[in-house]
Amino acid sequence: MKTFITTLITASIFSVIGLNSTYAADSSNEKAVTTLNDLKNIKKIVANGNVEILLLQAPTESVKVYDSYYTKNALVQQQNGELRISSFEKEPLTVAVYVKNINTIEACGNAIIKTVNKVSFLELNITLKDNAKANINANTVSLYTNVTDKASITLSGAAETYYAELGMKASLNLDKFKAEISDVKSLAPVYAKNVANKKTTLNDLLIEDPFAK
Repeated sequence: MKTFITTLITASIFSVIGLNSTYAADSSNEKAVTTLNDLKNIKKIVANGNVEILLLQAPTESVKVYDSYYTKNALVQQQNGELRISSFEKEPLTVAVYVKNINTIEACGNAIIKTVNKVSFLELNITLKDNAKANINANTVSLYTNVTDKASITLSGAAETYYAELGMKASLNLDKFKAEISDVKSLAPVYAKNVANKKTTLNDLLIEDPFAK
């Protein structure tokens, strides 16, 4: 079933997103998968609330929402290259986002962002706050992360330059990540002291992996 909706749009400046809904039945109930196809030039992803975003790199941009999200307290918007995804339901809303080349990720609330397979971008800026979590496997030329509050991030892959800002209670895991040039600034005294005295490497700054259970 194909249709075009404007219910996603809170103002006329938002672009109309084409929607294609399909349904896959299981033994107990029916689960809806909502596919949004009319997306172009996504450069920034903003996640808020109780959402889990699976980030994939693909030649064609699209979004797959694993639920009939438009009947709930959830929202997907695109404006000027920025894709906003939010949900405040009790159960997390899972969304797969297919992008060509993004440069910014922002997440807050209880949002979780995970890459599926390794992605490659020239530049990537990641900002996490509240209880947001990210697990990013990427190769980049330039990578910047700003993790505050009780947010946490696990990085793998490589970057030519990596700059990070870490809050007092935030978590950073660099076990499988390499950078030619790195600068990690932390509000936690022990990390700030070690970095200033150049007594640690990236791997010495390891903190508990929030995804390891």
